[in-house]
Amino acid sequence: MSQQRTLQVTLAPALSKEPLKPVSPPTNIQQEQVKEPTPLPAPHQKVPLEVPGKGVPEKEGELQQQEPQQQEQQQQQQQQQQQQQQQQESKEQEKHVEQQQQQQGSQEQEKHVEQQQQQQESQEQEKHVEQQQQQQQQEPQEKEKHVEQQQQQESQEKEKHVEQQQQQESQEKEKHVEQQQQQESQEQEKHVEQQQQQESQEKEKHVEQQQQQQQESQEQEKHVEQQQQQESQEKEKHVEQQQQQQESQEQEKHVEQQQQQESQEKEKHVEQQQQQQESQEQEKHVEQQQQQESQEKEKHVEQQQQQESQEQEKHVEQQQQQESQEQEKHVEQQQQQESQEQEKHVEQQQQQESQEQEKHVEQQQQQQQESQEQEKHVEQQQQQESQEKEKHVEQQQQQQESQEQEKHVEQQQQQESQEKEKHVEQQQQQESQEQEKHVEQQQKQQESQEKEQHVKQLEQKKVLGQRLDQELAKKDEQLEKKGEQLLEQ
Repeated sequence: MSQQRTLQVTLAPALSKEPLKPVSPPTNIQQEQVKEPTPLPAPHQKVPLEVPGKGVPEKEGELQQQEPQQQEQQQQQQQQQQQQQQQQESKEQEKHVEQQQQQQGSQEQEKHVEQQQQQQESQEQEKHVEQQQQQQQQEPQEKEKHVEQQQQQESQEKEKHVEQQQQQESQEKEKHVEQQQQQESQEQEKHVEQQQQQESQEKEKHVEQQQQQQQESQEQEKHVEQQQQQESQEKEKHVEQQQQQQESQEQEKHVEQQQQQESQEKEKHVEQQQQQQESQEQEKHVEQQQQQESQEKEKHVEQQQQQESQEQEKHVEQQQQQESQEQEKHVEQQQQQESQEQEKHVEQQQQQESQEQEKHVEQQQQQQQESQEQEKHVEQQQQQESQEKEKHVEQQQQQQESQEQEKHVEQQQQQESQEKEKHVEQQQQQESQEQEKHVEQQQKQQESQEKEQHVKQLEQKKVLGQRLDQELAKKDEQLEKKGEQLLEQ
């Protein structure tokens, strides 16, 4: 059985003067001492130490054979050795206490580091959730801005297109009116001389007018084709610009996200169920937005069509009022002319009756004059009737042109609305696909980063465990060497 010696060592400087109380084992009785775990000492507190006694079983046999005198000498030597050992053990205890304190400090530091890491991870998760919420809030705002910009651009292009059409139509009408006025003036000048030729000329003119109408219809068709080509080119340019803008914005967003991820501390993996729920909610939100936008667009198109129909009706009413007023004026002028002519005719008849007896020759001359006047009057009536017919024909042409324009405008509006809807659907599809791709990329990056972090943490823990094992092994070796040295002494 091994003999163990318990020593009382004081750590405080005030208690270092207390006498030492060694406990010697009995000579003939062998007792087994129970080993109890030594608790960590508080500062300025006595600590019992147990020194392993290697080589003691070999000495026991010799001690039993030796005489009591030799035992007393050995006890004296042991007391001297104990005094030396106490000094050394007090130093070792101080070192051991310091080591224990250092170990406790390292453990506390590790706990503190783990707590800090947990706090940082929770803060990073909160920041990540906040960023996702901000991105979700910013996406509908950006979509609304994009839709508003598109609507503004389209409304501006429509206004420009309508203005150009109106200008072209006004110019064509002015040219047509000037040509008609010139023709009418020429016809009026030559009307007296070429009454018989007028019918043939009118037929020719009618043919020419039909040709002109055909030419105008061809020109309108060409104009419509040019407009359609211009609109298609403008739309293609607009789509390319939008794609370029979207790509540049996505690149900028991607670069910013990468910079934020590199600057911030590495985030932990959010569970796949939460991501699936968020993606489903985003898709539902996008579908609701799409439905709302389509409904709003349809309402806006209906309102525009109603406004345009109301404006066209007002314009037609105004034209009708102007035409009625012109007809009334024309009838009044005719009545005035006829009344004036009748008065003149009555006066002439009275004069003729008074002068019949005296100037028979003059009557003949007057009769000739009257015949000429009647011819003039007939000519004037014919001219007026021809003018009225021409005006009526012009009005009919204008009405037909207005109807055709209305039809053309309605067709254009329908085409534009269909193209807008197709364009919006394509954009929405592209945006949804890009969002899904972006989310997948983020998930992959996060998973790879989290794996790297986990691997690094495991490596760090392994390194720390190896270092601690090495330090403990060194300390055990040092203690064993010191125990062996003490026993040898």
